Amino acid sequence: MLPTRINILALCALSGLLWALAWPGIGGLAPLAFVVWLPMLHAERLHDLRTATRPRAFVPYAMLGLFVWNAGTSWWFFMVSEPLGTKLVSGLAPMVVNTLLMTLPWWLKRVVRKQLPTAFGHIALVVFWLSFERLHHAWDLQWPWFSMGNVFGELPACIQWYEVTGMLGGGLWIWIVTLLLDRLLQQWSTEGVGASLRGVTVAVLAISVPLALSLWRFHHYTPQGASAEVVVVQPNVDPYSEKFGGVDPLDQLDRMLDQAAEVVTPNTVLLIFPETALQENATMDLRNGEPLLNGLWENDLTRSRSAQRIRAFQAGRPKLAVLSGMSSAYLFPLTAELPITARPIIGIDRWYEAYNAAIFLPSEGPLEHYHKSKLVAGVELMPFERVLGPLSALALDLGGTTGSLGQQDERSVLVDPRTAIHVVPAICYESVFGEHIAAHVRNGGGLIAIMTNDGWWGDSPGPVQHLSFATIRAVETRRDIARSANTGISCFVDQRGVVHDRSTWWRPQALRRSVRLNQELTFFVRHGDLIGRGAVWASGFLLLFALYRRIQASRLGK
Repeated sequence: MLPTRINILALCALSGLLWALAWPGIGGLAPLAFVVWLPMLHAERLHDLRTATRPRAFVPYAMLGLFVWNAGTSWWFFMVSEPLGTKLVSGLAPMVVNTLLMTLPWWLKRVVRKQLPTAFGHIALVVFWLSFERLHHAWDLQWPWFSMGNVFGELPACIQWYEVTGMLGGGLWIWIVTLLLDRLLQQWSTEGVGASLRGVTVAVLAISVPLALSLWRFHHYTPQGASAEVVVVQPNVDPYSEKFGGVDPLDQLDRMLDQAAEVVTPNTVLLIFPETALQENATMDLRNGEPLLNGLWENDLTRSRSAQRIRAFQAGRPKLAVLSGMSSAYLFPLTAELPITARPIIGIDRWYEAYNAAIFLPSEGPLEHYHKSKLVAGVELMPFERVLGPLSALALDLGGTTGSLGQQDERSVLVDPRTAIHVVPAICYESVFGEHIAAHVRNGGGLIAIMTNDGWWGDSPGPVQHLSFATIRAVETRRDIARSANTGISCFVDQRGVVHDRSTWWRPQALRRSVRLNQELTFFVRHGDLIGRGAVWASGFLLLFALYRRIQASRLGK
């Protein structure tokens, strides 16, 4: 009896459900990742059996499973306190778009399989999937949140070898084990259990050897670098009713400084406030012709009252540097060449650019600023703006500014000359990108400071998932992490990926801990994502080879 469409759909949906059960913040059963694809791979065989005499596309079936995965792990997108239309855009659009993109590796696998020997089918799926994850880190619709290797974020003891492979190594591990188990199940169905002892052995080794090496490394790794005392502040400002207008920005700053004063000691070398913590409006006085800038204008941040109050706080604390998120702007000179993200100032012929940024006030020397470089599509960035520029105003307001923001290409490291602390600034979404953080570390970063505002989605799986990715960055780079959240999860993460001093949701807190300032570079930091780059090259080769076989077959009249 041939399988039915319902059988095939159910198996594909089961794969999506298993992904949700495995994912951090949802089910948290990460070991399920080794079996989640098995139902979909079997569904594909049943589909091919059912349509042997009249070939049909499998991609629509796969699409169902992929949508269940996306919806089951990112339903918290709908928890924004916004009108229904905004909820649909911010929630449903990413699920649908990411589902469609995830179908590409499955479709390409089947395209290649038609032209190449059967053995190439599974190899092609692995290569195309890893290529997809690699490329999904580096374009305007970038969304690496659901890269498979992220599933182990809450089990850092199992992935210590990410310091060599990076997060995509976890995806490769999952695929290798999955395909071995899939082959084993096929052998059992055709030859019986007794005929597959060798297959069982290989599958067990594929799981246990990387795991054993990781556990050994976890228990024998010694934290590197000099120690330094760091304080992170969680002010717990409501992002909807207080942060962006409900409470005076300077009152918010005073509240954070009061929190910090309770825990900062003479030995504290760094104080961190969260993303967009400083909201002093960038205004201008036009009464004398040339604009006089007030507030968080990057043309001269020393004029802002926010910077002055922080400097006053530092005055009696000679070792203390302060890093804070801010919403800032830059006024372009009259003759400047304007970027695509420039915005006009109504009433005068001047242009400015807005930023989700950070300000760094070292214990001595001039202040610095940093622009968030990995922007969230649809919230901080209008994708493909050079084509869709006039639509940039449609970007959602979830961050204090609307429309596409400016960004920077340089992977900055913020240095305090007195204490020699070298800080990697990571604003919110940036902490999801392994190679991005590695580039900062390669430029001399010894400590990663994550500034975030996860309060938009309430007490949901979103902040939990976001934190789990920070543990992966710690392992990849062997850097301690200090994480300051407006509200969400503030904490510290050590070089093994272990979370310490985790804050409580919706409670103002200031946390102090001694961290390590490592300067050693891991293999991943030095060489980057070799697995992803290799997969992209292999994908190109497979597609060209399949095209060559197709042309060759057409010439022979096949």
